[in-house]
Amino acid sequence: MRKKMILSALTLLMLTVFATDGRCVVPGPDGPDGPPSKEQLAKVRERIETIKIWKLTKALNLDEKTAARLFPLMNRLDKERGEIQRKIKEGLKDIKEGLKAGDDRKLIGIMERLEDYHRELQRLKDREWAELKEILTVEQQARFLVFLEEFQHEIRNIIAQTKKRHFERMREADR
Repeated sequence: MRKKMILSALTLLMLTVFATDGRCVVPGPDGPDGPPSKEQLAKVRERIETIKIWKLTKALNLDEKTAARLFPLMNRLDKERGEIQRKIKEGLKDIKEGLKAGDDRKLIGIMERLEDYHRELQRLKDREWAELKEILTVEQQARFLVFLEEFQHEIRNIIAQTKKRHFERMREADR
């Protein structure tokens, strides 16, 4: 009964999230062809996370107790991962500047810092898996791995289709 209530609530949430326009793509501030704002990107990420939670709950057949342990863990680790990825992105910007300046010592320092961030990201992945193993059954762990691969593939396809539609609209506008 609880499982049905959770799935019903998540389904209702999904319908509410997509009631506005039925898609994750948000037009940018410069019209439908402009880049999306940070707020719009945040809304898209939030929608994707909602879909992920809903689909993950269903794929792993989560009960309320397990879901209550799993999702806070995933949120916390996603925030940590986001911070590390932000640092990596900043490091890549620094590398571009260092390349322009031609300063090898500066480049070495930046690359060492990036290596540290990548090691930190790997430690986070290792910790995440260890904590997931404490929460999920062996079957749920296996389903989790399959889910992640399929969900990432689905998101990549959606992004590719969105880019293709955007490119086609831009080409039509040029005619």
